[in-house]
Amino acid sequence: MEPTIRQALASDLPYAYDVCLRTAYLGKDGTSLFSDPWLVGQYYAAPYIARDPALCFVAEEDRVPKGYIVATDDTVGYGAWLESSWLPALRSRYPLALLEGPGAAALSDNERNLVRTLHGTHPNPNFADSPWAASHPAHLHIDLLPDLQGKGCGRLLMDRLFAALRERKCPGVHLGVDGKNLNAIGFYGKLGFEPLENAEWGLILGKRLD
Repeated sequence: MEPTIRQALASDLPYAYDVCLRTAYLGKDGTSLFSDPWLVGQYYAAPYIARDPALCFVAEEDRVPKGYIVATDDTVGYGAWLESSWLPALRSRYPLALLEGPGAAALSDNERNLVRTLHGTHPNPNFADSPWAASHPAHLHIDLLPDLQGKGCGRLLMDRLFAALRERKCPGVHLGVDGKNLNAIGFYGKLGFEPLENAEWGLILGKRLD
């Protein structure tokens, strides 16, 4: 059966958590990097579906979701919602004390960094001052399991999201990509994303939609 693209539902959340974990290391399986298999999806997938499922889409094969794109059309507004409605519970569940407790030595660098991210400010306090913030207010995350890679699903997911963002009169979208993830950088370039800013960890890329 050919892969299909559809809007995300609340019932897709377990699959989104799984896909997020299994693509957490430069698009490859990150299972070995997280002692809590839910942690990475708690930040990079689930909150988008919970807040605005109309901007989230899944790619499924044989009626099983194997990829997704999740987004917001308003990074500042999303950050405010994240701070007030989503992160307080996660900060209690994953306190900074985890990084210093008896089990801290067993945590991977990825886990440590993500726990610190949960306790940071969202969005980055410098975001609104970026020269591209007004022209690229949306942001996204996209992940596909190997089963669906190379089948055009990534482009289909992007096209569905771009259409939804244009319906909302959103002028542009941005995303972050690890500088070591050359395959992803090449993929985004083919879709018209261009560099907006260099970061210590990689690149911020953007695409105008107007």
